[in-house]
Amino acid sequence: MPAFTRTSGRRRTTILAVSLLMLASSACGSDSSTTPSPSLTASARTYTSHAFSIPLIATLPDDLKVEADPDSATLLSWDSNLAENNKVRFVLPVNVYKPKQLKPAAPPQDYLTYLRGLTAQGVTLTDEVTTTVDGHNATVMTGDAAGPLDGVLGCPEANMPADDCFGLQPDLTLRIAVIDVSGKTLLAWARAEKGAVDVATFFTEFETMLKGVKFT
Repeated sequence: MPAFTRTSGRRRTTILAVSLLMLASSACGSDSSTTPSPSLTASARTYTSHAFSIPLIATLPDDLKVEADPDSATLLSWDSNLAENNKVRFVLPVNVYKPKQLKPAAPPQDYLTYLRGLTAQGVTLTDEVTTTVDGHNATVMTGDAAGPLDGVLGCPEANMPADDCFGLQPDLTLRIAVIDVSGKTLLAWARAEKGAVDVATFFTEFETMLKGVKFT
């Protein structure tokens, strides 16, 4: 009888220990099932410029990389996560290469009139709209070129050759915004491969991005 009593005690102890372990395991499983998985918040896609001469904050569409490269005094540039040719750029032109000119010139004071004048060089400008970007007047249009026009949009640095500056090319289409920010011409555009299936979507995302820009 004493031996039976000791065996029963050990059995009760074992059952109690197993029960406690099952309760602990159940509790841990409950906690993990209610823990939310990490997600990308809206604030994680908000970019604040570091060096750009017109400080700004922009909310980026999902298919743009979060970090600008570069972020300099005159140029902000974002690459797409989805398409190699898709890019968004904000530029403060230091100078421009006017068509058929070998030397750069100062950016035109009336940049919008200059841009429209490029139609004489085979540029097609379509879908023009007037809007505002954080309260500043802006004109947005789509630009296409029949042939290469290196440097006609502008250079972010002095003494750059035309083919290293920004222009219009026959294989690309641009949705261009000309923004007047306190007397300074700020250019912004979305660039895509001409004829690509995602052009309309990318341009729409760019215009949504413009509406959310805040100058600081």
